[in-house]
Amino acid sequence: MKNRIIQRTFALIILLSAVSCLLAGCGKPTAFEGYRVSDEKGFWMEYAILDREETVDMSLVEGEQLQVSMTHVIGDVDVRVGRMGKEPIYQGSGQTNADFVLIIPETGTYRISITGHRAKGAVSFVRTAAEEDQ
Repeated sequence: MKNRIIQRTFALIILLSAVSCLLAGCGKPTAFEGYRVSDEKGFWMEYAILDREETVDMSLVEGEQLQVSMTHVIGDVDVRVGRMGKEPIYQGSGQTNADFVLIIPETGTYRISITGHRAKGAVSFVRTAAEEDQ
């Protein structure tokens, strides 16, 4: 009787281990594969897979500029740049490839939000100083 209990317990442990291994491979696919860097100079992200939202907050000064570059091989992204609780200074849906400059209208903390839809590519937001009056 004791051997039978040990055999059943061992069989149950093996069965549970096998089921756990099988279920571990059945999860959601990776939503982000790549790298992202943000510092006082800007925000850069390159990705083989982007299927979620990535955000960064930047303290910006009125008159400063953000040089924006988006390059996508597959999929597209939604982009939003703005201060919390205010209208965005830029918002675009289904973005694929673009290069443009955003001029910061007022000093504050701006959130850059990139939401990928099965996307592969890169984005950058490079901060440049305010243009001097001539």
